[in-house]
Amino acid sequence: MQIVKVIGVGLIGALVAGLLRQEKSELYIFAIIAGGALILIVILSSLTEVIAQFGMLVGRSGIDESLFAGVLKIIGVGYITEYASALCNDYGVSSIANKMQLAGKVAIFFMTLPVLANLVEVISSML
Repeated sequence: MQIVKVIGVGLIGALVAGLLRQEKSELYIFAIIAGGALILIVILSSLTEVIAQFGMLVGRSGIDESLFAGVLKIIGVGYITEYASALCNDYGVSSIANKMQLAGKVAIFFMTLPVLANLVEVISSML
């Protein structure tokens, strides 16, 4: 079970970060980044399985694969933006975190335009 590994790594990372915050506050952010990176490494195997299954579904459906790639990019931008924003919040700079979230939302909005255009094309061809 991947979630047990993720929770274990997260708890250890939080403990180390908590200890470093008191003893060596300048290393605190590095402990947070390292803990987050380890969690990402643990879940990568699960992500590859999900992406493969998603690709299989797209192959069966006959949908253009560029839509599949676009959706994955949108999801990736969302996850990366959320992660970076959480790091900024952990470091106490929520104003920068909020601006990162806004930038991520704007980027996602622009990335959805080709997907929406393709969707309109598919729907109009059905009519």
